[in-house]
Amino acid sequence: MNVIKKSDLRWHSGLRISLSMLTILAVLLSCENAGSARIPQVETENITGVTSTSAISGGRIILDGGTAISMKGVCWSTDANPTKEDSHTEDGTGTENFISTITGLNPDSEYHVRAYAVNQAGIGYGDVKIIRTQSEVQGAQIIADHTVVDKYNDIPQYYIDQVKKMWLSYAGESHTDAIRTGMVLFENLNPKYAVSQISTGTPEPYTTANLRVNEATWGSYRNGPTGWVHFYGEQDWFTSAGAIAQTKVSLDYCASNGPALSAFGFGWCYDPDYMSSEAVSDYLHATQEYVNYCHSKGYPTKVFFSTGPVDDYSGLYGYNNHLRWEQIRDYVALDETRILFDYADILCWSNSGVQSTQTYKNYTYPAIVPENYQPVTQGHISDIGSIRLAKAMWWMLARIAGWNGQAE
Repeated sequence: MNVIKKSDLRWHSGLRISLSMLTILAVLLSCENAGSARIPQVETENITGVTSTSAISGGRIILDGGTAISMKGVCWSTDANPTKEDSHTEDGTGTENFISTITGLNPDSEYHVRAYAVNQAGIGYGDVKIIRTQSEVQGAQIIADHTVVDKYNDIPQYYIDQVKKMWLSYAGESHTDAIRTGMVLFENLNPKYAVSQISTGTPEPYTTANLRVNEATWGSYRNGPTGWVHFYGEQDWFTSAGAIAQTKVSLDYCASNGPALSAFGFGWCYDPDYMSSEAVSDYLHATQEYVNYCHSKGYPTKVFFSTGPVDDYSGLYGYNNHLRWEQIRDYVALDETRILFDYADILCWSNSGVQSTQTYKNYTYPAIVPENYQPVTQGHISDIGSIRLAKAMWWMLARIAGWNGQAE
């Protein structure tokens, strides 16, 4: 028979009291922890890549609310303030930024979209973005050449406003200055086409007030893998595997850290070392790699092809460069999803609709219109030429934003 001493009883009694107190304390702490949890704070990414049935968005987790994010994505509806009970994506867990592909939309319809995130305390929602899908009848392939310069007036106000949310990086050397100059000059003529442009420093953050234009990339092959760079030559875009890898790093950085890059292209310069047929083939291969890379990653960036300068071109040199621009045009024409900013063609036509040409032996080829060249102000062309480029660029960006190219 076991004998329990009085001292043992006191010990067991004390143990029971201590265990009870610990249980109560644990419950209180659990309640306190549950009470301190808050729903996540979320920011909705800008919407890009709008088609008749799909679009791309995403979100950023600003605060996780103190507990793990168990689900995140975007939700959408034709009604205001969509919830997770409506159509939605599920794009993983955790606090990393995420990209969402929205599908199953109806053509020519308006949708409200916002990001969401779920934690122990509930569901947090981001700000609402509004999109309008394209109509089923689409415009032609996006080719911004001399035929679209005067069609900027056809852009509906809705798509002008969409372009004002975009960031365009036209990476290059001195000739790319003409784009930025033209954008500012065009705004001076018509404030509806508002723009901000920089040539140094960090790209401007998201805004709905104006289109943001620069030539910035995150790092470059020649200048190193980090920091914002505003000078991008052929050696940085297409002449080596290292250049291609670094440009992809820049695309990754913009997608992950922002600002979100809407449109990205390479601005050619004079350099004759890179104007052989083989060099242009390398350019086409690299640019297509960037197009495919953004598509495979779900990035909102539209990478476009571009022709280049026609100033100071004459004789055999001018004719050979014309053939290289034709090489780019022919390549783009093989796939209707490719986008072309035809810098050369835009400058070879006057505002009155007349093309300028030169002749080499028996060959006649397009040449820059004198008024688009002289007097030179910025980027090796005149203000008139710069404004022509700006008008065509607005048209192209509106198409990228989802406009079908048809006047209202």
